[in-house]
Amino acid sequence: SCWQLSDAGVSHLAGLSGQAVPHAAPRLLENLNLQDCQKLSDISLRYISQGLQIQTLNLSFCANISDSGMKSLAKISSLKSLNLRSCDNISDIGVGYLAEGCVGLQSLDVSFCERVSDRAMVHIASGLFNLRTLSLAACKISDEGISKICKTLVDLHILNIGQCSTISDNSIEHIAARLRLLEYIDLYGCNNVTQRGITHLETGCPNIKRVNFNL
Repeated sequence: SCWQLSDAGVSHLAGLSGQAVPHAAPRLLENLNLQDCQKLSDISLRYISQGLQIQTLNLSFCANISDSGMKSLAKISSLKSLNLRSCDNISDIGVGYLAEGCVGLQSLDVSFCERVSDRAMVHIASGLFNLRTLSLAACKISDEGISKICKTLVDLHILNIGQCSTISDNSIEHIAARLRLLEYIDLYGCNNVTQRGITHLETGCPNIKRVNFNL
């Protein structure tokens, strides 16, 4: 991580620093990793959306970004992968912004975002139909939330719902009935899931390669 990287540095990267006229077209940048850059704020996300055309963005552990920054990211039509792991200020509202604009998103990680709940699952189900990977570890989601995403995320290959402690066999039955392409699921800490649920999973998801119960 680049602890000293600031909003001003990101503005330079995006070609928006000083009095310079913004580029006629955004700069192409396939992958931008800003993990644990504690000085970055939502201003950086605005710069990124204005000056860069990116596919993969890692903002994990960036404690100062919030739902407002998701408004900016929703404008990046090229975005395919977004990591918001342990971004404490991201909530259902921010996920709603993403679902409105990032329709091409294929991978989303909001693990350990404790303000993400079943309400966010409604947003995801209504807008992020192209997701292949979804990580929700330790989010405040229940069987009801899982039932929502299972209705529309039929192309999901990887699902992490580890440490979502209220998840039960009911969720697993929804997953087995709808997510036929699923290859990997993380159920660490889901102590209400029993062998009955796993049997449903093995029957309903013929491509399943691994079910993880370990940390």
